[in-house]
Amino acid sequence: MSVLPLFFGLGKALETCKTVALVCTSGSAALNYAPAVSEAYFQEIPLLILTADRPPEWIHQYDGQTIFQKDIYGKHVKKAFELPVDYRHPDAQWQVERIINEAIDLSQSSPKGPVHINVPIREPFYPEDYEEYEFGVNIRHIKKVDTHASLAHSEWADLMDIWNSSESIMIAVGQNREDIDEVLSELSEEPNVVIVADVIANVNVPEAIKSHDLFLPKISESHSTYAPELLLTFGKSFISKSLKQFLRKNKPKYHWHIQENPDLIDPMQSITHKIEVHESYFLKELVETLDFAKFKEGDDEAEESDFKLNWQDAAEASRKYIHRSIFVEDFAEIQATAMIFDALPDNSGLHLGNSMPVRYANYLSVLLDKNQKVSCNRGTSGIDGIVSTALGQASAFAGIYTCIVGDVSFFYDSNALFINDLPENFRCVIINNAGGNIFRLIDGPSKQAELEDFFVTHQKRNAGSLCEEAGVEYFKASNQLELSEALKVFFEESNSPKLLEVFTDGKTDAEVFKAFKSDFIL
Repeated sequence: MSVLPLFFGLGKALETCKTVALVCTSGSAALNYAPAVSEAYFQEIPLLILTADRPPEWIHQYDGQTIFQKDIYGKHVKKAFELPVDYRHPDAQWQVERIINEAIDLSQSSPKGPVHINVPIREPFYPEDYEEYEFGVNIRHIKKVDTHASLAHSEWADLMDIWNSSESIMIAVGQNREDIDEVLSELSEEPNVVIVADVIANVNVPEAIKSHDLFLPKISESHSTYAPELLLTFGKSFISKSLKQFLRKNKPKYHWHIQENPDLIDPMQSITHKIEVHESYFLKELVETLDFAKFKEGDDEAEESDFKLNWQDAAEASRKYIHRSIFVEDFAEIQATAMIFDALPDNSGLHLGNSMPVRYANYLSVLLDKNQKVSCNRGTSGIDGIVSTALGQASAFAGIYTCIVGDVSFFYDSNALFINDLPENFRCVIINNAGGNIFRLIDGPSKQAELEDFFVTHQKRNAGSLCEEAGVEYFKASNQLELSEALKVFFEESNSPKLLEVFTDGKTDAEVFKAFKSDFIL
């Protein structure tokens, strides 16, 4: 039993926003689900996990496929239930229906997430030839009526006093899949507002700052002209370490965090106001309030603040540098990533692998300008199930769906290619530099004598034979010309999924990326 089924279901739930049910047998199969369950919990993805189990009297009695399955996922599910072993009494049937209704409802209630139902079953497991199952037509379905939290008028008045008195305002967007471009575009027109967004924020607003990973490390120690007085945050995790460090060192006077989740999540260490409403509601109300104020006072065009101009100038310098310097003489993975971004179809889906793919994408997100929808398993930021998740998303996506992944992550999840009915719209790009190259780029591991043997962990595999066995069309490239030729046909529609393996040298990749960062001058 692998992690593949649950990560595939996780991807489908992520793409559809609907609860996906996953079923497994008893024993270690339930434990194999744990990495995906934890990812779903922290990324707030609705799943219903149904684990078959042996009856309670046989647990820990040296009988086959028995482990302690009740509450097996601990705090990584919103709630864990166990069905009764015997359903013959009407009250037991009522309990089963109630539990299932509650579990599905809970998976969709904010914050969304995984819910576990353990199902103990006594033998016989299978029906005899003469037996037929009859499903009742009156299965109970309890409809949940949608409600939405809102802010009282007095609360809005207090918040608007802070907004109007703040000379520098930053809206920082973490991992997000909500379509909020229209309201963010309006807010970006405010003379003292900057919008900063990681690549997984899915913000397609021309004025948004996306190259902050490149220029923030170059800002002088004072930081004062870049520091916001008021910070608004929403979404989940931020990839950019430089942004988090900058905001932790330069704490705003006010920090509003907008999230429906009742937990207090404060990665910037500066929250002053926790606002438990949906971000779309809050931003729309904010725009309407600002528009009404302009109507009353007259819409005089104000000059853009020094704060905003500083961020815009830094972003423009970064954008020009990226376009000017990304195609270097040595073929490296950052160059390959840029070429792939340039070739991605409009309105396509993109799942980024953890470690380097998502980090390169955050540096190069200014190149993603074709309304691509970007995902990444940043709930736990692990390498488990990346390809499986992307396949689940592809199965529910109307256009071309691409996964960019490193070699170690791909081979860890390579069984994903052997699922039944691989989606034809799936495209997988492996950046194969023969090991875990991220450790050459992190100060701690890169300085250790054990770097090559115990961190990078070299491998010599390629995906050619796997693709042949799985019926996946295979492409490969080892230089810029070969990659350019492959990309001409790679994203064309076809009757089978496609995989492109890009071979680079890990040490060259590390040297080129370090030079790319250090050579930028603000």
